[in-house]
Amino acid sequence: MPNEIDRRELLRRAGVGAAGVGVLGIAGCGSGDGGGGSATVSASNVAATVAAKPRTPQRFARKVKKGDVPNLLLVIIDSVRADALGSYGRRNAHTPNLDALARESLRFTQCYPESFPTGPARATIFGGTRLFPFRNWKKPADMPGTPGWQPVPDENLISTLRRAGYWTGYAVDTPWVMVDSQKPFQRDWDRYVPIKGQTGTVTADASQISDAELAKWVAPKILTSSSGQKMRQYLANQLPVRREDDYLPARVFTAGMRLLEEGAKSRKPFAIAIDCFDPHEPWDPPKRYLELHGGSYSRAWQPGTVLNGTAKANGLSSADIKAMKALYYAELTMADRWFGNFMQRLHELDLERDTVIMFLSDHGFLLGERGYVAKFAWELHPELIQVPMMLRHPGGRGARKKTDFYSQTEDVATTLLAAAGVKRPRWMDGINLMPLLEGKKPKKRRDYVTGSYSSIVFARDRNWSYVADSQGGRPELYNLRRDRREVRNLAASNPAQVRKMYRGMLVRDARGPLPKFK
Repeated sequence: MPNEIDRRELLRRAGVGAAGVGVLGIAGCGSGDGGGGSATVSASNVAATVAAKPRTPQRFARKVKKGDVPNLLLVIIDSVRADALGSYGRRNAHTPNLDALARESLRFTQCYPESFPTGPARATIFGGTRLFPFRNWKKPADMPGTPGWQPVPDENLISTLRRAGYWTGYAVDTPWVMVDSQKPFQRDWDRYVPIKGQTGTVTADASQISDAELAKWVAPKILTSSSGQKMRQYLANQLPVRREDDYLPARVFTAGMRLLEEGAKSRKPFAIAIDCFDPHEPWDPPKRYLELHGGSYSRAWQPGTVLNGTAKANGLSSADIKAMKALYYAELTMADRWFGNFMQRLHELDLERDTVIMFLSDHGFLLGERGYVAKFAWELHPELIQVPMMLRHPGGRGARKKTDFYSQTEDVATTLLAAAGVKRPRWMDGINLMPLLEGKKPKKRRDYVTGSYSSIVFARDRNWSYVADSQGGRPELYNLRRDRREVRNLAASNPAQVRKMYRGMLVRDARGPLPKFK
């Protein structure tokens, strides 16, 4: 692939010593829940609420200065399974730019969202605090009605960095960041660049797409479904697309280049986030990327979108699933190519030697494993919940290394603040991952991970994987030493281990009984 990140001289360059800077002292996402349950919270469980720490604004006696602290760059690419990247083991992945970043970074092999999909994951990433178990959850009027969906908290990573003296910029095409309930978060940025066009936004009249045209992009069985109608609107939004530069990943990362240029000119250090929604469905990649992954536009119709659930319910044959995979991987390769262009601009502006970079995704995607596609809540297995994460230090610390330390999305904010030498607000509860760059252990130990998609919960350690509803109902237990694909449910024959996973991990992390969602 062209536009791969140029080889850099990072390892011979001295970093800015970010870790040594003194503390400043101061759905998909969509409306469907994927089988996770409805949004009414039982009153008996609300009484068990553990009081959350108040999010009081962090105050600073002095501001950070450019040159004394690193710039910060956070890149989120939606719906990327860890095993979709070459750097995570996939052959012929055609993700050269993300793989190049992996070579210059510490690569995390055990990273999981504590809540997802898109909306909850960003509330955690930017909020710096776990949302699970969603006590006292109230559905925002402009978001899906499944537990966990909520805007980014008013006080968050970006408001803290801006108050500390950082210039902040955000380029995003993720639709759930653009809704009205997110306006306080939007105002946290010095430069907020929303790019509309994805599913969930309206930039054109959907009636311009005929039934015959829609039928080229949706499986016949779900043509009249909600996903089918979303595809109609998406296709209408894409009518102005004439060349690759017009595709949404190109627009997002090009806007990101402009933010880099503005940040480089600022008198302040910058904190920039790039939030690319692709390869989230729907998919309509350029022909060259599709053919690179074995797909073809010569088919009578393309599985350009799917419903959360079984392949059978979507009317997908094995050949259709193969075509769906090609579409997904083609969109990822296109996103990778424009990420590479963005990183090339970072290089041209000579920003690599003083910028800490963190990359991650919010969740994965089911591509037919165990008969399921999309984001079905009961399928909380690695294809859906294990995501790539990379942390790149400008001085080369941790480069070409990997760690199996259990990391989760609430760790992002704490880690970036630590990189900047900015004291973490008391209400953040993530772990600082920066010591791992030096081969050291974080101060806080984590022997397992827990999380939730809607009202379905998961817990994992080195030996076991557990999935159940929030009350421990319909438990699934898998022995990871003997069943890597997680297909043999051992819950009935291992009641003690089931209790350990639910009570000793999930209830423990929730600090009390989990809410019951009806």
